[in-house]
Amino acid sequence: MKLIGVDVGFSEKRKTTGIACLDDDKLYCSKAGTSWESRKTLIPSGFQPKLIALDGPLLPQGVDELVHRQCEFAFIDAPFSSRCKPGLSHWGTGLKLRRAAEQAAAQFGQLLGGSFPSAAETFVRREGPIVEAFPNAFLGVLLSEEDFQFAPKPSRGKRFDWLYERAVGNRRLESILAESSGLPSEFWRRLNTEKDHDLRASLICLLTAAFAAKGTASIIGEAESGWFWLPPSSVWQSWARDGLRSSAAKRGLNLAAT
Repeated sequence: MKLIGVDVGFSEKRKTTGIACLDDDKLYCSKAGTSWESRKTLIPSGFQPKLIALDGPLLPQGVDELVHRQCEFAFIDAPFSSRCKPGLSHWGTGLKLRRAAEQAAAQFGQLLGGSFPSAAETFVRREGPIVEAFPNAFLGVLLSEEDFQFAPKPSRGKRFDWLYERAVGNRRLESILAESSGLPSEFWRRLNTEKDHDLRASLICLLTAAFAAKGTASIIGEAESGWFWLPPSSVWQSWARDGLRSSAAKRGLNLAAT
């Protein structure tokens, strides 16, 4: 498999973009700034991925930049609100991240072949080849209700690392997903030992890309505002499946989920 997972950072001063490239059985992980010059030097020469997963709000072509996203609202109610709640991306910092994700999709989309895509042609559609990862929810839906009894209060950034350590500890994530993901042992070795926040996020994005490429990811959302790609529904904890159904019904959301 040839895949890329990108944790979209938008700091102008620090390297906060985590990039994980899988070239068959070789894994490359590194951090970059926001410019394409900084990012493209970390991509293996001649590398052309099948699919790219970005941790940032992605809109299908032609959608209003300020649209309220159903996939985000589906995860802001209980039980997700205290476990893996997303930030809303139609205002404030979330809107800045939305714009940074659009830029990143246009940049990394160049690797897919063909001409360099414009910001309005980022290939974001339900079948890929650029998909949106949501690392907090990817990990969160796999944890039991008992796990969350030990969870700290929600905090930007820190919540992801807690979810990561809880899910990855004792090789739990590997035992659940290794066989169905098709990823090589080098990926799991790195996942189980990585300490850097941004690189951890890029690895979960890469894991998201693997399931999206195999066609087994759960896809949550709709064409008017985009989708989240999450683990196969068969491995979700029951509280998460029930919570999504309840949230969709409460808000009258018409979600496409597989």
